[in-house]
Amino acid sequence: MKKKVCMGMCMMVVLVWTMLPFYWFLKMAFEIPADVARFPPSFYPRHPTIASLATVLGFKFVSKDGTVYLPSGRARQVRVGLLNSLILSCSVTAITMLVVIPLAYTFGRLEFPHKNKLIFAILFAAALPPISILIPFYMIFIKLGLAGTMVGLIIVTLTITIPLLTWMLIGYFRNLPKVEPLARIDGLSRLRTMIFVIIPMAKVGISVGATICFLTAWNEFTFAQILVNGTPAATVPPVISGFLFMHPEVTQLAATVLYTLIPPFLVGYWLQKYITQMNITEPIER
Repeated sequence: MKKKVCMGMCMMVVLVWTMLPFYWFLKMAFEIPADVARFPPSFYPRHPTIASLATVLGFKFVSKDGTVYLPSGRARQVRVGLLNSLILSCSVTAITMLVVIPLAYTFGRLEFPHKNKLIFAILFAAALPPISILIPFYMIFIKLGLAGTMVGLIIVTLTITIPLLTWMLIGYFRNLPKVEPLARIDGLSRLRTMIFVIIPMAKVGISVGATICFLTAWNEFTFAQILVNGTPAATVPPVISGFLFMHPEVTQLAATVLYTLIPPFLVGYWLQKYITQMNITEPIER
């Protein structure tokens, strides 16, 4: 009993520690600047309004008492940043999964020379800090004319997601039941076996991998800050950092953060039916 109570208290502490910053930004997004500056702060919006949510996207807002809130000076950057982040995340996720699924299947279920060496190379690429390759990528992209472009940012983000997702899915594909001999008896080629048998069996792992890939691309800051910040290809993380140095409006910063949470939430909600599925009826051969 004491153990359960202790575990419950620990879970409550972790939950509060995790959700309190999210709630605080959510609260500030629906507040007016005067309420944010009030001390002691309130734990709920005293005068809830959507003024910041409207002005940060470039709309003028008039409250019930006649107060006029003008569009934010960074509204255009926010709109462009959200759109570019969505394009980047969707493109990177689609390309990554198209590349990673055959790679993970090959490494996880086939035997070929130098397999372990190649897996180690993938692990090394996944563990390599992005900051360590930032300057070489920047110099290469300057020479190729890819700096400040969405194509360049997609390419450099793929260098993060492909090794990471390949390493994650190798073990998942390896632990799936050995159904290839049965599929070959039924006349399926190796490619058709992968497409029509293995991939449906691995939909849980693929869905989790796609979600992680989307979130990684959506939250990518290091490369975006150096390669595309201040250009038409700028994504939303550098735009948010710009609020801290160029715009003092805290409520509009909170509203922008709230907008950045919507696409990951929708992706997670859409894929949750696959993420929460666990097939326990089939034995797993190891």
